[in-house]
Amino acid sequence: MSGETVPVEDAEAMDSSAADADIDAEAGVRIVEGIGSFGAIEFSSLTAKDVLTTEFTSLQAAYDYYNEFGRIKGFSVRRSKVGRRTKQGAESEIIWQIFMCSREGERDGKHMQRKDRKKDPRPITRCGCEARIKVHADDASGRWFVEQFCDNHNHPMLDARFRGGFETVGFEIKDIYNAIEKQRRAGATDAESALKFLGTLRTTDSGIFWRYSLDVDKRLENLFWYDRTSRYDYSVFGDVLGFDATYGRNKYKCPLVIFSGVEHHMRTVVFGCAILSNESKASYVWLLRSFLEAMKGKQPKSVTTDGDLAMKSAVSIVFPDAHHRLCSWHLLRNATVRVGRPGFLRKFHLCLMGDLEVDEFETIWTDNVADHELEDHLWIVEMYAKKHSWSNAHIRGKFFAGLKMTSRCEALNMQLEKFIHNGYNLREFVEHFQHYLEFMRRRELVADYKFAYGEPVVKTKLEAIEQFAATVYTREVFKLFREVLMLASNVRVVSTKRTSACVLFEVAMYCKQRSWAVSWAEEDDEFSCSCQWMESFGLPCVHMVGVLVYLNMTTIPKGLILDRWAKRTKQPRAPCDKTRVGEIPDAAYMSMHAAMLDDCRELVSLSCWFFEDYVDVKTRLAKERQSLRDKHRQRLGVPEEASRVSVRDPMRARCRLCGKGRHNSRKCQQSSMWKNIDSFEAGAAYESMEAGEGGDEYYKFE
Repeated sequence: MSGETVPVEDAEAMDSSAADADIDAEAGVRIVEGIGSFGAIEFSSLTAKDVLTTEFTSLQAAYDYYNEFGRIKGFSVRRSKVGRRTKQGAESEIIWQIFMCSREGERDGKHMQRKDRKKDPRPITRCGCEARIKVHADDASGRWFVEQFCDNHNHPMLDARFRGGFETVGFEIKDIYNAIEKQRRAGATDAESALKFLGTLRTTDSGIFWRYSLDVDKRLENLFWYDRTSRYDYSVFGDVLGFDATYGRNKYKCPLVIFSGVEHHMRTVVFGCAILSNESKASYVWLLRSFLEAMKGKQPKSVTTDGDLAMKSAVSIVFPDAHHRLCSWHLLRNATVRVGRPGFLRKFHLCLMGDLEVDEFETIWTDNVADHELEDHLWIVEMYAKKHSWSNAHIRGKFFAGLKMTSRCEALNMQLEKFIHNGYNLREFVEHFQHYLEFMRRRELVADYKFAYGEPVVKTKLEAIEQFAATVYTREVFKLFREVLMLASNVRVVSTKRTSACVLFEVAMYCKQRSWAVSWAEEDDEFSCSCQWMESFGLPCVHMVGVLVYLNMTTIPKGLILDRWAKRTKQPRAPCDKTRVGEIPDAAYMSMHAAMLDDCRELVSLSCWFFEDYVDVKTRLAKERQSLRDKHRQRLGVPEEASRVSVRDPMRARCRLCGKGRHNSRKCQQSSMWKNIDSFEAGAAYESMEAGEGGDEYYKFE
């Protein structure tokens, strides 16, 4: 207590832990002594009068108070000007200081116009905000009072999910459940333990979903699962789907299949995971049907795989309306192995990745095959028959969001090595895979936070449309659009023609003979281009942007803004979609989690000194844990655990060609792909192809 008079009834009701916050009954002033006082203050409902009638016992207490006020409201705080005493003997003593919103002021123009800059300028975060608080020392009482307070912001507040303070979150990537694994129920099989673990996840995630199948011996054959976040991500980004199988991520060497896509930051997002006993057509059909059931029947627009025949058959059965694309990297590798001629590979790469028309593709392909006398080559004949699954000329207009390869799946498998060891059993694998998903999602949350704070610096002369794009698109997508915008000055309108339905523009690039047709339905403000880049990737092509500039438009029409690339695509989920009532934002959850860990460490340390304390604390913890579990089940509507299902562990996976383990049929030495291959010639050809013309370009604006 700070010594002020407090009514008796208030003093009796006041918790001792909140005793640092007093209210002077006569003056109507709240006294704040530090962070410990904040429990008695409702920051979200504070008014200007409440702030102006608050006093602090120290300057640090005043700063902590305003910092907490900003955290709750959705803005960050920084220190500003100070006033010091000038009289002799008390020099440099602070008598007043201003704390302000971190977005106060503006960036100096000289930093924006540097010509020797090698990197893009940092996003502009200063916007001239006037929100501030000024505290002044009172010599009579020794406290600090609020002299000025302004709460007028000229910028939007941060979303609630960002208000935990990343700089104060003390979490690390740890395998904290290893001890729990050793205490599994005696007699339970590995498969049963994995299924039970998925069941326990429902206490915190009511949206967890899993399906499994058994063979005739009641062994676990296939297992598929996903959580609520994965399902939500698929509802937003599920128009493009990629999946691949890899071996060696569990002690049974069963194939691991990860469903993934591309989110609005151009990062990989995971939609689900499965463990299969084999790579047969029946297994993939079961998996895709389970996936479709889990996602409420929503089918992707396009699917990218590595070309496995079983995968291809399953995709055509379960996703008949989706366009199936073969992975470009696997095709280049197969071409290197099957043919191995550098001259052919360079032309094949052009047919695969080049921006060609269908007739141009046919001419280049025919000449390339004839030049190398490959008309009767079985693989060449097979690839030509599948051209609609890999050639850019034939795929144009099909939406793939830039996903041409399963390399994202390969990258996921490489990152998994940090979380999952090859010897893990099923229960350990499922648990650590969920840890990996948490790691990925924290990175996405950090990306959302960084991109929500500040705006990119304008770099083109088309400032209005560039600034509009910066407010709509995420940072990574905006950079792609800015590349298009920079090329828009090279677009020239050759001719225009008005029809009853639209206006037709014939456009061409500077010093290029090739022209494109852009149509504009003026009434609906809809655009389309014969290059079909918008339909393929979801961003306006350079031809469309050139017409926008020609028409003096300063904004991008709504029809050219794809929702999946927008900043606000992933809004915080509302309680109506079966999320937890009073759900805590991720950042705040991590902050409280770290604080609770500190308390638990001290509790463990103190309770283990004497045996009677250990027994008492452990008994009470068990009761509290069970009580919290029951509360979670009641809040989420989770039913009680059913009786245990008898499930035997799966068999170790084996190659279907040689019957041995540790590899699949595509890497088997008995596979025809690897017979009679001159490895030196193939390697040289592949290196030549890598250094050849065209390159591996995801985004080409021509």
